[in-house]
Amino acid sequence: MSASLSLLHRTVARAAATLVVLIALLPAFAPAASAQLTSLDGISSKRYIVIDADTGEVFVEHNADDEAAMASLTKIFTTIEALERGDLTERITTDNSDLFDSTSTTMGFGPDETFSLQDLLFGMMLPSGNDAAHAIARAIGYQNGDTDDQAVQNFVDEMNQRITDMGLTHTHLENPHGWGVDGHYSTARDLATFTMYALKYPVFRQLIGTYDYTTADGYYYVTNTNKLLNNYAGLVGGKTGYDDDAGYCLIEVATRDGSTMISVTLDGEAPDIWYQDNATLLDYAFEAKAERLASGKQITGDVVSFRDPDAAQILAQSRGGNSIGISPVSTETPANSSGATPIPEATVVAATSEQQGSESTGSDGFFSGKNAALIALAALAAVALAAFCIWKAREASGRRRDVLIGRESRAEISHPD
Repeated sequence: MSASLSLLHRTVARAAATLVVLIALLPAFAPAASAQLTSLDGISSKRYIVIDADTGEVFVEHNADDEAAMASLTKIFTTIEALERGDLTERITTDNSDLFDSTSTTMGFGPDETFSLQDLLFGMMLPSGNDAAHAIARAIGYQNGDTDDQAVQNFVDEMNQRITDMGLTHTHLENPHGWGVDGHYSTARDLATFTMYALKYPVFRQLIGTYDYTTADGYYYVTNTNKLLNNYAGLVGGKTGYDDDAGYCLIEVATRDGSTMISVTLDGEAPDIWYQDNATLLDYAFEAKAERLASGKQITGDVVSFRDPDAAQILAQSRGGNSIGISPVSTETPANSSGATPIPEATVVAATSEQQGSESTGSDGFFSGKNAALIALAALAAVALAAFCIWKAREASGRRRDVLIGRESRAEISHPD
């Protein structure tokens, strides 16, 4: 009996030692703690994010997955759909259905005027013309026999399909201009991710970075509503948005020392604080990346990514409509004359983490989040191992007892009284 207990004690001790070793080794297998901040001092906007346009690295985010109205930031989606499906030189004649009243930002045309798609894109993106956005969607979305509303809906449906194919699950559009309606929303993360994709289009870069533009007929002169343009070193450009539902919204893109950053703020404060929010976010991202590179560290926080929508469509067709998994970004292809085909500038990483990051020096530490789950798994494995060892020990003890009893029996037979 004492031998059996001794064996059991040794087994339990080995199991405990195994658990200690597993926990000690766990940091080697656990993901590194998130390196980005969950808030930044001095930011007034209710939702924001700043990312690296080339790698998707997230530097700071706050309420970045909240679904909210985004007003005219919608027009970045409209621009890409127009570049994909239209030609910059095609002629579009305006219609009464394209006109908006004075409560909207407009390009300012009347009915029965003809412009190139290029004119209307500048009229949409610079002064944030709702009328130009509607005219683009109506013309490009038109199918034989459609009403104006049906044509616009066709275009919006195609935008939503592209968004779905890209894996942006927290964005849904109801119109091409963003004028507030129920069910029209996005998130700071989705907007930053889509901008990351849109920057592959040279014409998109030109549109967001142009201060003023005159239409080909010389009748219309428009200027950019983005006050940060020409007032922030290295600014590539951006897009403004505002309505009563969305508040003050802004996307900005800037370059510095070979890096390109994208900032997105939603529901900020006027008159100029929302611009300062984006300048602060961009500065922080550039500085944080420079410090990380100088220290030789790898990316340890969240990254954003997207599926290539064309590859997703092909994959969906090849699978007969089955669900689409994450697929690589498409291989590099030359841009056509309209600038519609994006030119990949970097490989997009494969999986989007929708988890909001925490500071790397946060109070939760190692025993939280994903690490806590791994610790629990290791503990369960250790308990299972200990139970197995105990069972084997008891089985061995039983066999030993049987052997000893057998020996005693044989001894009694050999040596009778």
